[in-house]
Amino acid sequence: MTKVLASRQSGTKFPLDGYDITKVPDETPVELFNTAPLLHDYQGTRIVRLSRTLVLKGGELARPCEAEIMKLVHAKTSIPVPKVHRVLKIKTQDTFFGCQCYFVMDFIEGDTIQDCWEDLSQAQREDVVSQVAAMFIALQSAQVPQQPGPVDCQLCKAKGCWFSDIGGGPFRDITAMEDWFNRKLEICQSFKQAPDAVPPFCFDKLVLTHQDIALRNLILDPEGKVWLIDWGDAGIYPEGFEYAAIAARRWTAVLFTDMLFERIPKYLEMEWQLSQIMYALTTGQWID
Repeated sequence: MTKVLASRQSGTKFPLDGYDITKVPDETPVELFNTAPLLHDYQGTRIVRLSRTLVLKGGELARPCEAEIMKLVHAKTSIPVPKVHRVLKIKTQDTFFGCQCYFVMDFIEGDTIQDCWEDLSQAQREDVVSQVAAMFIALQSAQVPQQPGPVDCQLCKAKGCWFSDIGGGPFRDITAMEDWFNRKLEICQSFKQAPDAVPPFCFDKLVLTHQDIALRNLILDPEGKVWLIDWGDAGIYPEGFEYAAIAARRWTAVLFTDMLFERIPKYLEMEWQLSQIMYALTTGQWID
């Protein structure tokens, strides 16, 4: 039998239950980062539960730009996303991806779609997929600044499956990002890892992009609403990046992905182009 974490047990007493988070000193949540009931701990990211309604996210990969894009999504779309209440202790020195921080956000009650998919009826699955499709379209349609990369940060690198393990940028503008991707294509072609016929990248439009719409990052709450979490790789990126990222992970959730692809626009050319630079994003990521 799987042990239920204390952070998910109804009888657990949390350290900031009954407190107004706006009046708690910055030091208090930071001190609780290592002692509050653990909700998630994976690859440099840790989330603990501060109260019945709030969590604290921190670690090597927690950045203020993640909190900022969640605020932007909340302001520009109707996508259900945890509300960010505070960003704490921003660090800009000696950080691999640009910045680090802690931030307090809402706790979303429910199960990940990854955990409950097999137990859903066909009608429930159809409803979940329709909600996710609406999220995809809302992200593509939102009016956003045409500055590529993480939001509101000139120091943070772009992260995600199209930027390798070491990230990319920061990019001063869309041309700089285009040049970066075309250099990756040149590397692949020079090492015979991509056909010479692959055309150079030409980015026309930037859109809000989550970059990791996967079953583990979708929470189904008790009312049947789907929430999109984990915005650590999100930013403003070329149209088509979102579709290509979902397509690249199709093997992890074939039925869900195929159902989703019936409901969203396809960007097959961008998907194909990005698939051709994988050598430069993996084995050859250190080649300049």
